[in-house]
Amino acid sequence: MTGILGTAVNFKNSLRDIAFEQIRRRRLGVYLNSDRRPWTTGYWEFREESLEAAVQDADLLQRFRDGSDLPEGYGYRLDARIIEIPWILSRIGDSPGRLLDAGSALNHEFVLTSPALQQQKVTIITLTPEEKAFWQLGVSYVFGDLRQLDFRDELFDIIACISTIEHVGMDNSLYAADADIARRGDPTEFLSALSELRRVLRPGGTLFVTFPFGRYENHGWFQQFDASLVDQLVNSFGPRHFQESIFRYEPDGWHRTNRDDCADCEYFDVHESKQFKPQSAIDPPADYVAGERAVACLELQK
Repeated sequence: MTGILGTAVNFKNSLRDIAFEQIRRRRLGVYLNSDRRPWTTGYWEFREESLEAAVQDADLLQRFRDGSDLPEGYGYRLDARIIEIPWILSRIGDSPGRLLDAGSALNHEFVLTSPALQQQKVTIITLTPEEKAFWQLGVSYVFGDLRQLDFRDELFDIIACISTIEHVGMDNSLYAADADIARRGDPTEFLSALSELRRVLRPGGTLFVTFPFGRYENHGWFQQFDASLVDQLVNSFGPRHFQESIFRYEPDGWHRTNRDDCADCEYFDVHESKQFKPQSAIDPPADYVAGERAVACLELQK
């Protein structure tokens, strides 16, 4: 009876997976046949496929690694994950080690199985359980607050903190049901999280941290860093070695650039407005940016 029931369950799951895949393909087709505006039907599916292609593109990862220009049209109308995840994967070496994903941005099967992570024992810390977990890949999941990490000193060789540090101390009710964790506190609390990340990083280990960059903006649920906050973060960490990469979104896609060219970049917050930049006889056409117009990617060695 157990065998029959198991076969029936597997068959039901297979039908469900087929149905989900059909829905995904249908939504993706809608997006590809549209003018590809962010956050419309099929955007998430297109974003997922684009990210998967990016992390498997050896030439692209080499461009990120050596500081070359990105391919023409790269990341067209996609948010900064298309920059942040490949950038970090391009900089992880071949040595075995322990990697902490502080924020769960790497929690995609195609990322966790990518060549860059094959030598890493991955631990993910996040505020709430993910819809999908990959224990079968040897990934460990911990739920907690970056300001008070339940890890011993100097445990990790690499820490990846992707578009997470800007949320620390802000209103995190979008991400956590726990009112105490989700509470809005002090925007400077990111320094407490930074101190904790440094504590659990071994000497010689590397923290990769990324966040929206441009003019300072407080959106309630996150803050966009300006040059002053970047300097504060770097000085507080006190790295032995420091490297900075800045990328900016233009109407044709993402480009490598510098701080000065992004000083006035504004964030498009889809939670505040569904309308992209108005078009008129005076204003330039909307660029249909998906969120941040610039992202800072920092490599900090302890």
